[in-house]
Amino acid sequence: MNFRYTTENKIKSADFKKIKDGEISEYQVKIEFEEECSPSVFSISWEEDHVDMYGFWSSKSFHQHNISPNWWMRTNESKTASGMPLVCIYNKANQNRVTIALSDPASPVKMKAGVVEETAKVRFQIDMFAQICSKMKSYEVVIRLDRRNVPFYKAVISVRDWWTGLGYKSAYAPKEASLPMYSCWYSFHQKTIPEEIIYECKIAKELGMETVIVDDGWQTDDNNRGYAFCGDWEVCEKKIPDMKRFVDEIHKIGMKFMLWFSVPFVGFESKSYERFKGMYLNTRETRNTAVLDPRFPVVRKFLIDIYVSHVKKYGYDGLKLDFIDSFNLDESSPTNYDDMDTVSVEEGLQKLLTEATTELKKINPEILIEFRQYYVGPIVSQFGNLLRVGDCPNDAIANRICSLDLRITSDTVPVHSDMLMWNKNDTNESVMYQLLAIMFAVPQISVRFDNITAEHKRLLKSYLKFWTEHRDILLSGELTLNGVDADYTFAKSQKDGQSVAVLYQNEVVSIENGEKSCIFNSTGTDGIYIESEAEREYELYNLFGEKYAQGKLPIGISKIPLGNCEMIKIW
Repeated sequence: MNFRYTTENKIKSADFKKIKDGEISEYQVKIEFEEECSPSVFSISWEEDHVDMYGFWSSKSFHQHNISPNWWMRTNESKTASGMPLVCIYNKANQNRVTIALSDPASPVKMKAGVVEETAKVRFQIDMFAQICSKMKSYEVVIRLDRRNVPFYKAVISVRDWWTGLGYKSAYAPKEASLPMYSCWYSFHQKTIPEEIIYECKIAKELGMETVIVDDGWQTDDNNRGYAFCGDWEVCEKKIPDMKRFVDEIHKIGMKFMLWFSVPFVGFESKSYERFKGMYLNTRETRNTAVLDPRFPVVRKFLIDIYVSHVKKYGYDGLKLDFIDSFNLDESSPTNYDDMDTVSVEEGLQKLLTEATTELKKINPEILIEFRQYYVGPIVSQFGNLLRVGDCPNDAIANRICSLDLRITSDTVPVHSDMLMWNKNDTNESVMYQLLAIMFAVPQISVRFDNITAEHKRLLKSYLKFWTEHRDILLSGELTLNGVDADYTFAKSQKDGQSVAVLYQNEVVSIENGEKSCIFNSTGTDGIYIESEAEREYELYNLFGEKYAQGKLPIGISKIPLGNCEMIKIW
């Protein structure tokens, strides 16, 4: 490899050494600075022939998979609390062409790719130290290049396993972390009404949900959205006269109780706002809030004391810690470094997460901690034991893409869907589209049960029963994914000779010999095509989980009269 580098840093040396050869190669980069410094950007670049390269994937690529020109390069930004240093270039068959990853998933970095129109090559660039870092005299990182001709998702999973081998072990996840949950956000927003939530939870429990997440609104009687009243984290007694009783009533139903906190926000209307002036990374005028700076020990202690006191006093089973990806530097951020114990926001955040989870686990070793996109990489996965898709209300496509992306980048931490909501007048099929989109993630549901139809509830109960019975296959099975550039056309999870699959667009589904499989039709049309190497028995189930037909699958390709949103079971 012909690596080049550019930098404004004063350096003694920059050495690139191949330490592993083969289809997966590794290059050790060692930088020696002339003196201890907080380095500015150090850019590493190289070019490769644009041969059999079709698309670009990263944990943040979402719908955009094109490889842009080099004068407007596709960029994947990564740091402790956002994304991961990993990009993959794949061909039209979704086979890996080159997957690039760094051994350091904490430091802020930008990974770029762009087509050089003069040469028909792809220029790759890695910008190290993309934000201010702690002072250092030297720095080492390994660049890993995977060129195996394997499905792109297997190359991505290989990076995930590499990071685990480097010591980034995922947090312990108690059983409740992988069971369906009820969320109050879309169903209640800031209108936190304990008696109504208790009522909803009784129904949620009957339908198959095991935990409730009480979201934003418990700390204020202002229901105008925004975050002006965050920061003091005192229970609003006008809404919740007795928080301990509220929690106890949820426990009597047989459900766990989690509570929401927006970690970095201190609103302009809070009592704490004046106290922390000079210790804010920035302010968000449109949200009426400031963002705390975790580089200050006093800030971290303030937050940790709040979480610990709440869990001890009220008996929560978990916390939804939101907006960690808002810890961002800008030109207004503090520079009074003498009052900090690190100048790196990434290090400050790691200290906060380490200290907070350590203290919380002393109270309850099984405590649930929810994080969400985009703070989902190998660093924060050591602390959070639920990783949720970012907000995408009533958006089955986004929920599908993001939950599958998280599945291949997350290790043992359960991936959760964004909360599902829908209109009470919507069709059963539309509701089922949303449920099938999140088949390979833990379902979170957020509807008012008195505001949906009886058939919706019946459908939901049937789905959650199936999902819970198959959750081991769905969450820890071996994934197969087709059609990444088309937002995933097919997904299957397989374990111990059994599989569950969802067909999102029409294509032929191949059944392996001896494999017992459940396949859902989420194509929007009736009928699917299945290829089998042997005669097999099958049964057809409607979207309520009721069997309505059976037959024999012949050898070869055949069209099965499976209705839209229905399931075929093959054995």
